[in-house]
Amino acid sequence: MAQDEALTDEARPRGRKRLFAQRLGIVLLIALVVAVAWAWNQRVTFADDAIEQFMAENDIRATWTTEIIGPDEQVITNLVIGDPARPDLTVERVEIATRLRWGLPDVTALRLVGPRIYGSYRGGRLSFGDLDPLIFPEETGQPFEFPALDLFVEDGRGLLLTDFGRVGFKLAGGGHLRGGFTAELAAISETIDLGACGIERPTLYGTVSIDAERPRFDGPARFGSLACPDSRVAIADGTVVLGVQVDRNLEDVEGDYRLALGDTALAGVTASSLAGEGRLSWRDGDLAALYDLAAADVTTSSARAGGLTLEGRVRTADDLARIDVEGEVAGRGLALGPDLDATIAGAADNARGTLLEPLLSRLALNLARELRSSSLAATFDARSTRDLTSITIPEARVRGSGGSTIASLSRGQVTLGASGLPRFAGNFTTGGEGLPQITGRMEQSAGGALAMRLAMREYASGNSRLAIPVMSVLQGADGRVALDGRVLASGPLPGGFAQGLDLPVDGTIAPDGSLALWTGCRQVRFERLAFSNLELNRQSLILCPPGGRSILAYDRGGLRLAAGATALDLSGRLAQTPIRVRSGPVGVAWPGALVARDLDVALGPAERAQRFQITDLRADLSAGGIGGDFAGADVFLASVPLDVLGASGNWRYAGNRLTLEGASFGLEDRQDADRFEPLSAEGASLTLFANRITADALLRHPGSGQVVTAAHIEHDLSSGTGFADLDVPGLAFVDGAFQPTDLTRLALGVVANVEGTVRGTGRIDWSSAGVTSTGRFSSDALDLAAAFGPVKGASGTVVFTDLLGLTTAPDQRIQVVSVNPGIEVFDGEVAFQLIDGERIALSGGRWPFMGGMLTLRPVTINLGVDETRNYVLEIDGLEAAQFVERMEIGNLAASGTFDGVIPLVFDADGNGQLIGGRLVSRPPGGNVSYVGELSYEDLSFFANYAFRTLRDLQYDRMEVLLNGSLTGELVTRVNFTGIRQGPAAERNIVSRIIGDLPIELRVNIRAPFYRLLNSVRSLYDPTAVRSPRSLGLVGADGEVLREVVDQDAVDELDEEAERQAECDLLGGEACAELDEAAIQPQESEPMP
Repeated sequence: MAQDEALTDEARPRGRKRLFAQRLGIVLLIALVVAVAWAWNQRVTFADDAIEQFMAENDIRATWTTEIIGPDEQVITNLVIGDPARPDLTVERVEIATRLRWGLPDVTALRLVGPRIYGSYRGGRLSFGDLDPLIFPEETGQPFEFPALDLFVEDGRGLLLTDFGRVGFKLAGGGHLRGGFTAELAAISETIDLGACGIERPTLYGTVSIDAERPRFDGPARFGSLACPDSRVAIADGTVVLGVQVDRNLEDVEGDYRLALGDTALAGVTASSLAGEGRLSWRDGDLAALYDLAAADVTTSSARAGGLTLEGRVRTADDLARIDVEGEVAGRGLALGPDLDATIAGAADNARGTLLEPLLSRLALNLARELRSSSLAATFDARSTRDLTSITIPEARVRGSGGSTIASLSRGQVTLGASGLPRFAGNFTTGGEGLPQITGRMEQSAGGALAMRLAMREYASGNSRLAIPVMSVLQGADGRVALDGRVLASGPLPGGFAQGLDLPVDGTIAPDGSLALWTGCRQVRFERLAFSNLELNRQSLILCPPGGRSILAYDRGGLRLAAGATALDLSGRLAQTPIRVRSGPVGVAWPGALVARDLDVALGPAERAQRFQITDLRADLSAGGIGGDFAGADVFLASVPLDVLGASGNWRYAGNRLTLEGASFGLEDRQDADRFEPLSAEGASLTLFANRITADALLRHPGSGQVVTAAHIEHDLSSGTGFADLDVPGLAFVDGAFQPTDLTRLALGVVANVEGTVRGTGRIDWSSAGVTSTGRFSSDALDLAAAFGPVKGASGTVVFTDLLGLTTAPDQRIQVVSVNPGIEVFDGEVAFQLIDGERIALSGGRWPFMGGMLTLRPVTINLGVDETRNYVLEIDGLEAAQFVERMEIGNLAASGTFDGVIPLVFDADGNGQLIGGRLVSRPPGGNVSYVGELSYEDLSFFANYAFRTLRDLQYDRMEVLLNGSLTGELVTRVNFTGIRQGPAAERNIVSRIIGDLPIELRVNIRAPFYRLLNSVRSLYDPTAVRSPRSLGLVGADGEVLREVVDQDAVDELDEEAERQAECDLLGGEACAELDEAAIQPQESEPMP
């Protein structure tokens, strides 16, 4: 019992403690429940405070609405981050799934409904505004890891504003970010402007997924067009299908790709389409890729291909410092590219008329035929570093349509450094049917020197041939290239032909690309050289460069040529005419000038050569043409007695056109005794184009500037035909100014005081058949003073059928208003023909004369020949009254109509005689009366009585006989028959006695008749005009005494000549009685 009590006592305290503990636990539990209940009731406030504290700590502006805060789910709506007016992010609903881990909540999933994000990419920096602290946290040095949560996005959209354009994108999908995430991504833009390139209508559609923390994108990127003008890249309708996976470090990439591009242009290479596929890998900053590309309708400037494939690999190393590309190239349907085709065609066109034209035409024709079904196969290996690029071509071959090799390259290598020329090595050949056969070998020594030797067999087409027997090309280690070889050529040249042309070729090409050819004197040989009708045979020409330079140089400054010859001495034939060209020093520089001294060109046999001498010929050479000036040019044409002297002017050759402008020269008569005064020309022009010469010149009198004639010349060198038009628009002679004596001294003493205008045209035509020339020259009114008297109103047109030969058409007629040699004659007409410039055939002259007509019988005059000339003038219907009046017989009056002839004879000195002149009255006769007073004082009464009885007589027949010298007085014998008294006679016993007697009356008259008759001859024969010595102009020794006729002196000379003529006619005794006028000289005698 006691033991039981003890146990009971001990148990009693322990029971009380347990009860306290139970009560305390209940209290604490109640307190905890109360606290949890209070906290649960305040959970939204706590969550808002926590979010606000987080936003404040990261300087993020945000507003939101807390919808649900639960132990494993939290929901926030209307989330706005950033400026409420322009938010950076808006989300309609955010659902966050959590779970407790070690008593703390852990986010396991995040769902975004309707997110809208806005960002920018400016100056290389991506920004999403207030979201940047969350998206781009500070570097911690730890590798990047995706969060271990599930992310789901519903209808996520965004807009990115960049320097290149606006990009909109959309994302929908979700999954665990460390594996299992899958979403659809779409991006689009109108234009992406990258500066050097522009992309139109780019889009990106695909699937974004994450597997084992490795993101991947699968899908196409498309664009409407891509253009990079500076790099000449243009692509239309491009699609690139990508399958790209990024490693966990987000730096290394691998994947595959497929290309499908439309019209493509890459740095001068175009294709209608480009397709391909391959794989790529980017690791540790280097690329490894495989490619397999196929292009259709590939075109470059040099070649075209219907199809072209390229397959190989690309590797880089040392952060892209080294690039290796290997590949194989295959092509089909090859053809010449547009530029090469145009170059060959253009070269053939530009070479028209040269030996290269048929060669290039044959090359283009056969090359197009061989390439029609041709193929290309080549392999290459290219390696590039920062300083050096090398391309190795083990083999490349182009086969023609027939299977033959058109071109091949083996063991080829090209090395390109950062500076200097590329270096080449390898063997090459060209061939094929109808194509040039060229063989060559390139070798490069260990020291870097390259040696190449090539040769081309003779390539011919028609009569054109070109061969390169040998050409050596040496390239030193410094990149300098030396050329040494020969070129043989035959064939047409512009306007000519070359046969057996042997041209040495030597020079250097510097590392910077500058070229220098012919550094010393070189001899150019030829078997035959012909230009137009000029042909030179088996000659050579030595050309030398300036001191220390080359003949040809080409560098950054452009092309330069400089060569010279100490002298030229070439001979040959021009058509069938011998020609020889000699000169002093000749030099040419391009760009620069051409200078030739003392050119002497002789055409024809030496004894009758046509000579062209030019003292100084200069030219300014430029890309637009060649031009300069010439001076001291003299032209001597053997067949033309005219010399062109001192010609100078400007000339230019451009566009195959030779032009002479502003030329001046003098034109002189070659004869020792000049027939005409020198003429001059200013501003003359000449053009040579398309084998045709056109020239124009105004020939003037140098003293007055009077235009004499305008000449227009055209000549066709190919046919040898041409013409010259001569125009005399109005050669005006002015009294006291411009006179015929200014044109020719032959007019001195013949004509003076000329007033009037001469106009006309001439035409000269020439061809292989010969030369013809015509002309028409006219004057409407020409007044002049001749030695025989003044002439007024000379008019008419003279037609030349041979202008050069000075031959006119027959029956040329000139009208003369009046001539006054002392007896004025009006309205005359003269008909003539000029023959060969040697004879004038006067077919007749006719004009009113003393009431009737005066006619000149046909006669031929030889010009410039000492001969006796005979003229016969016929008089028809002369009125006796006018005759007596014109004869100045003051005391005699007569009536009646007369016919007759007046023969005139002029000796070689121009002295004229009237021999056998005879005038006879027409029936029924007429009247003759003496109206003066009796001058003899010693006549008897009966004599005076008889004279008064017979002073007025009627006659049945009157005859006038004329004889004597034209330089003095004529002896005129007048015979009357059938005489009877007239109405004014006194009628007396005597008259009645003698009225039935037959009476014959003879009257001798001495009167100055020279001027009258001499004027008739002077109209047609200027040599018959009085000698200048008789006019006091020239002395007996030929010395010019005066330029103008002194009329007083002429009158004195005339009076003395008349007196001397009478003395010669009457004899010495009667000469002393000349001062006493006689009515009847002693020739009268009584009638039986």
